[in-house]
Amino acid sequence: MSSSRLIRWSGLALLLAGLLVAIPILFHPSDADPQAVLNSIWVPVHSLFVSGAVLMLFGLIGFYASQIERTGGLGLIGFILTFIGNALIVFVLALEAFVIPVIAANAAGQALLDPAGPLFGGLLGLVLLLMAGSFALGTILLGIATFRAGVLPRWAGVLLAVGGPLLAFWPPLPQLLGTIGGVLVGVSFVWSGYTIWAGSGARALQPAMRDA
Repeated sequence: MSSSRLIRWSGLALLLAGLLVAIPILFHPSDADPQAVLNSIWVPVHSLFVSGAVLMLFGLIGFYASQIERTGGLGLIGFILTFIGNALIVFVLALEAFVIPVIAANAAGQALLDPAGPLFGGLLGLVLLLMAGSFALGTILLGIATFRAGVLPRWAGVLLAVGGPLLAFWPPLPQLLGTIGGVLVGVSFVWSGYTIWAGSGARALQPAMRDA
C-alpha cells in the first residue's frame, strides 16, 4: 500500500473516530448521579469511546503525516504527546467500560472506587494524570501547528487546541465543559478526516514536498 493511500485511509479512521467521540459523549450519564457507572447506557457509551480511541490512534498518524512538511518541531512534539495520551486513553476507557461497572456492583467495590482510595490514589492515579497532561498539551501544540501549517482546515486546529484540554481534564472539570471539549475534538477530527479522505490535504501538501 502506498503512503498516500495509507494516509487517505487514516483520514477515514480519523473521521469515524471523531463521530465516536462527539456523538456518544452527548449521552454520557450525568456525573451528578453517584450510580452513573451502573446506568444501563454506561457500557454502550464507553464501548463506543473505546472504538473511537482505537481508530484515533490510526487516524492521528494520517493527521500528522498529511501536514508533516509544514508543522515542524511543534507538530512533531504535539503528535507524539497526543498519541501517547490517546494510547493511555484506550487503556483507561477499557477499564471504565468493562471493569469498573463490575467493581461498582457491590458495596466493597464502590469503596474501592473512591478517588482517594487504593485504586485511584495509587499508580493508576499517576497514569490518569500522565494521560490527561500529555493529551491536553499534545492537542494544544498539534492544534496550533495545524493552524499555522494551513494544510488542513485551520479552524479544525483551533477546535482541537481548545477542545483537547477540556476533554482531557474531565473530570475534575464539570461535565458540561468535558462534553463541549469532546464535541469540539470530534468535529475537528471529522472535519480533518474528511479533508484527508477526500484528498484535499494530500493535494495541499504536494507543492511543499516539491519545493523541499
